[in-house]
Amino acid sequence: MFRRYYHCFIAGLYDLTLDDGKSLLPLRELAGILHKDDYQLVRILFLPYDNSNLLKYMSGEVSKINSLGNYTVEDIEEQISRLDSIIKVDDILPEYMVSVIKTWIASEKSMNQIVAEKLLTEGYFKVAAGSGNKFLKKWVEYDLDMNNILVLKNSMELGIEVSEQIIGKNALAEELRAISRKKSDFRVPTEPEYASSIFNIAGESDFLEREMKIDIVKWNHINDLIFFEYFTIDFILAYLIKLSIAHRWMELDSATGQEMLKKLISELKTIETTATEDAVRSE
Repeated sequence: MFRRYYHCFIAGLYDLTLDDGKSLLPLRELAGILHKDDYQLVRILFLPYDNSNLLKYMSGEVSKINSLGNYTVEDIEEQISRLDSIIKVDDILPEYMVSVIKTWIASEKSMNQIVAEKLLTEGYFKVAAGSGNKFLKKWVEYDLDMNNILVLKNSMELGIEVSEQIIGKNALAEELRAISRKKSDFRVPTEPEYASSIFNIAGESDFLEREMKIDIVKWNHINDLIFFEYFTIDFILAYLIKLSIAHRWMELDSATGQEMLKKLISELKTIETTATEDAVRSE
């Protein structure tokens, strides 16, 4: 597959990241920078914001909708109006979101929040896995596995069975479903190789400590996935994920968020230096 490089844009991320007010790039700023195919990958990466926004819309919390999503409140309402159209018209929202909206309307707008969230999450993972981009596919597989482990561990603490809430059909998902049904006398999965460490982290009792450890292993895993990636869309996707992690910590714990931004800036400087040295050696 042809690979596009964004030297100037990525070089400028250093200064952009220093500006906390712009620490998470709106999609509209990327539309004029990236090739349309690469921009579509970023749109997929931002779909979790849309999932969250749709849940808020269905719950009547329109004022809490996040502007980082692909779609606005007006888009959601236009999509709803199109469902009543006599003439066949194209959908605005992704198919999986339209399906949830139809179910919500059919249930007289009283759809179970947990069921809706699961359907939306499944839809996102399916779209991302089918994107054709190897980095995005590997990242969502890892993220899905982590989410499933966390769902299981949280349910075990509450003493409830949540096999229906585990997403996907891979080997780990099936093993976690079996564990959820047994509730006791089980072995921690050894595959994939990161499963056991996530299990250990998920058992951390302190909320902030657990969240920090989770984000650290996510951050490190992302770095492993983009090793030797310079100036490509994969690097940009990885950067946006790490930036969203830092942004979340700015809200949870400002000092920690600042440290994560410094770490990201340091990584950008290292990547730029390494890429330059590699380019010189190749001449």
